[in-house]
Amino acid sequence: MHTINIRVTHKKADIQTLEAISFPDVKKTLIEICNLPSVKECVIIQTCNRVEIFAAAEDIDLAYHDIIDYLMESTMAKMRKVRRVPPGMAPEMLMEHVISKAKGLHDVIESEFHTNALHHLLRLTSGLESMIVGEDQVLGQVRDSYHLAASADTLGPFLKNIFTKALHVGQRTRAETSINEGAVSIGSAAVELAESIFGTLKGKTVMLIGAGEMGSLVAKALRDHEIKELIVANRTYSRGLKIAKSLNGKAIKFDAVEDWIKKSDLVITATGAPHIILPTEKIKNAIKGRKRNLVIIDVATPRDVDETAGNLPRVKLYNIDGLGEIAEKNKRLREMEAIKAEAIIEEEISLLVNQIYHIDVADIVKTLFNNAERVRKKELGKALKMLNGINGKEKQVLDDLTRVIITRTVSPIANEIRKAAEIGDKDTIDAAERLFIKEPRHKK
Repeated sequence: MHTINIRVTHKKADIQTLEAISFPDVKKTLIEICNLPSVKECVIIQTCNRVEIFAAAEDIDLAYHDIIDYLMESTMAKMRKVRRVPPGMAPEMLMEHVISKAKGLHDVIESEFHTNALHHLLRLTSGLESMIVGEDQVLGQVRDSYHLAASADTLGPFLKNIFTKALHVGQRTRAETSINEGAVSIGSAAVELAESIFGTLKGKTVMLIGAGEMGSLVAKALRDHEIKELIVANRTYSRGLKIAKSLNGKAIKFDAVEDWIKKSDLVITATGAPHIILPTEKIKNAIKGRKRNLVIIDVATPRDVDETAGNLPRVKLYNIDGLGEIAEKNKRLREMEAIKAEAIIEEEISLLVNQIYHIDVADIVKTLFNNAERVRKKELGKALKMLNGINGKEKQVLDDLTRVIITRTVSPIANEIRKAAEIGDKDTIDAAERLFIKEPRHKK
């Protein structure tokens, strides 16, 4: 059995593409994908900035093409349903339209197989693949995806072992590094974006629409910004009231949203609604006679706010695509902790390959990294002597730089050794042992 990962994420896709490719009913999709003859097990991780399919199959090439075909067909069907394919279009124009859209989707689809797919999953649970590097939310999202697959009966022993290990690695990287220390979430990144737009949120009236997990993160991030008033609107009033009370805010019924838009400086939407909840007309009515700008930040997927609302005068509309600069800033702050997390992942993935395929290559990989580390330390020591007089910070920069070089250079070799274990390629494993351990265990 082998692992396939097919994904569309924030790294290549914009919010419109993520909306188009996301599944309205994930449980139903799990069952349909697992019913493909080539697919044995399946887990889907779907969040505001990623749609990822992890599948187990005997023939990975066949399974890959079956899943891609399913993905394209379901996406096109959904696009027709929401009238993105114009009704009455001539057959030849319709075909051209479908080909164009399909090409656009293929451009953003990424895929990994074997050890690379496992490695990606461990990076995902460790927060290294998140838009906001180090955020904790993804660990819970992967855990929820695991349980959903179990309830849909698409989780078998193969993926169960893999996801159990991935969740453990996510917990370990957070316990042994500072990758998530003070880490922001998508919700708090939205608040940071708002502050960069206004200059300060002090004295502002903020309306939060949505009191789920994302809404809670937004509310928590607003706590230290000395806003004038927090208004919380949610379909379930009692849930909105709970968040509002915790922050000395005011909860309102959902049908009062338009009235409170008139009084708000900032509106942040973070619902789980499958459709637009703030159409352009409603916003247009709410800003009649308004003299100051209204900033709306929509962090929902699918989006809560009609994109044409951004064309209204005095309305500044942002969605999750607008968080890129803040995400990049957060990534730079966590680069060194990410290196530590990657070292843990390298250690754990060898154990996972051994657990799944019962071929232990951990010693080979460990020796490979240890040899590289010895060379690194030796050459770094020589360089520091030649650069006599540099300060502690400069030494740390050189140390970190050489660690990155070693990790980036050795990891691909380690992955090839693990892949050999997956596919039972004993010749490659023997060659690796001769190179790095000198005494091959597998005799012909």
